[in-house]
Amino acid sequence: MMMLNIGIKALFSLSVLILTCFAVKNKRFGNRSGSFHQLKSDTIPDSASFADRDRWIKEEKKYWDSTCQAETKRAKFDIKNKKLVYFHYFGMVKQYRSNEEMNILLRKNNIQIDSTAYLCTVPAELQNCYATLMGKEIDKKFGRKFIDSLRNIAEIQYVKKNPDKIYNFDECDQIPRYPGDTTYEDFFKSYERDFWKETAYPDDFESRKEGDYYSHISADFILSKAGKVSEIKIDLKFQNKKNYKYSSYFITHLKNFINNTKWIPAKSMGINVNSKVPLTLFFK
Repeated sequence: MMMLNIGIKALFSLSVLILTCFAVKNKRFGNRSGSFHQLKSDTIPDSASFADRDRWIKEEKKYWDSTCQAETKRAKFDIKNKKLVYFHYFGMVKQYRSNEEMNILLRKNNIQIDSTAYLCTVPAELQNCYATLMGKEIDKKFGRKFIDSLRNIAEIQYVKKNPDKIYNFDECDQIPRYPGDTTYEDFFKSYERDFWKETAYPDDFESRKEGDYYSHISADFILSKAGKVSEIKIDLKFQNKKNYKYSSYFITHLKNFINNTKWIPAKSMGINVNSKVPLTLFFK
């Protein structure tokens, strides 16, 4: 199949990407089975003329203009009748773990809950117009910091309600730390530096060749919120297969190093939590 002309592809990319992004399931969009993008953009024939493509894009724009106007009208009506709705957004935005806790807090303030999605190619001013107007009204009534304050409370409640959860690196406000570390970057340097200070290479160990990034030893373990180490798993790889005779030597040294280190537990929302700790050390 021949590639489409670059100019045509640029003009028609909106419809193609909207169809892709619209794969996100969402109840507020579930009843739009008769909309343009579903009826005419399911397949894109190469034989479609430039004029057809241009007309379809204009129809798409018209559709979203009309949708936004209808949603704006409905939002103004609901606001006038003292109805407020908070929306959880899905898609190209941060996802929160504490939505259940957040919903309880919102309902206590007589705010209803719904959800919606960002579509990656639809202009922001033409999508989620109902949700946008509701968000502005909530800010107007309760203050601009109100939602953030509720989310902070919800996040703390989530952590306290899940005391046995094991957190990944990216879920922590403060990652588990090696003693003396003050920054994220320190973590990936200091433990490796100190390990090799304590671990001598055997006399006939063969160093890796320049450009080799495969000779390494890595470990994963669980660090409890009390600082206790458990479930150590170690993987080791050498470029030079002759070095495998020293596998148990390096594995034993790394296990001892991990167990004898006073690791500092991770924190989430300022609370000590259990976490997974990954380590990787490269051989010389």
